[in-house]
Amino acid sequence: MTTMTDTILIILSAAFLLLVGFSIPFFLQLWRVAKGMAITLRTLNQNLPGIMKNVEEITTNVNRTTTTVHRQVEDLSLTLQKIQGTLNLIIGVEEIFRRSVHLSFAKNLKTSVAVAKGVRVFLDHLISKRT
Repeated sequence: MTTMTDTILIILSAAFLLLVGFSIPFFLQLWRVAKGMAITLRTLNQNLPGIMKNVEEITTNVNRTTTTVHRQVEDLSLTLQKIQGTLNLIIGVEEIFRRSVHLSFAKNLKTSVAVAKGVRVFLDHLISKRT
């Protein structure tokens, strides 16, 4: 039994050595990646305060712009409400005027235009040269 146990131990030792041998490139690559990440992290930590300051300035500028646009939209809304009120007043006055004038004015205007057209045709015929 000892030879069988020795054989199994030799086979297991060889398998373990193969596993370790194949794992070495993996661990080397992992070490290189960790080293690159450390460099990236160091660079990021050096540049992060400047980046945060820029983000803070951008946020402040966006907030100011938003406030300005909001204020201008409110002013424009107030102006448009005033214009709408004025137009409603004009429309109301026009409606009151139209109701008080009635349709007789329109009939008189239509008749006057027809009479003027008739007079013009008569004068054209009277003045024109006849052969």
